[in-house]
Amino acid sequence: MRLNILLLVAAALAAGCSRSPILLTIQNESPLTLSNVVASGSGFSERIASISPGGESRLHIRPEGKFTVRLMYDAGTRRLDSGPQAYFDSAGVFRVMTTVKRNLSVTVAAASH
Repeated sequence: MRLNILLLVAAALAAGCSRSPILLTIQNESPLTLSNVVASGSGFSERIASISPGGESRLHIRPEGKFTVRLMYDAGTRRLDSGPQAYFDSAGVFRVMTTVKRNLSVTVAAASH
């Protein structure tokens, strides 16, 4: 009985520590360089120095549970904030694609298992 409880606790701890990383891709379709880029959500906040026009940046995130993606960035003389975009459950998502469009708006899509 005691061994079963220890195995159950060990399995629960291992499951909690083994969140798979999610690939976050940020594409810049705008004609401007994006600088001071911050991608954030529940359990993550990542900084990217810059993304050139037509370029992209890829990083791995480990969000907690249900999450949104928010981008803040400088484009030209403006500081932009997409606000929380979309709503995902980290248990079923393995890739999130964000795109800064020509008009500097942000779209977000996800691929799930």
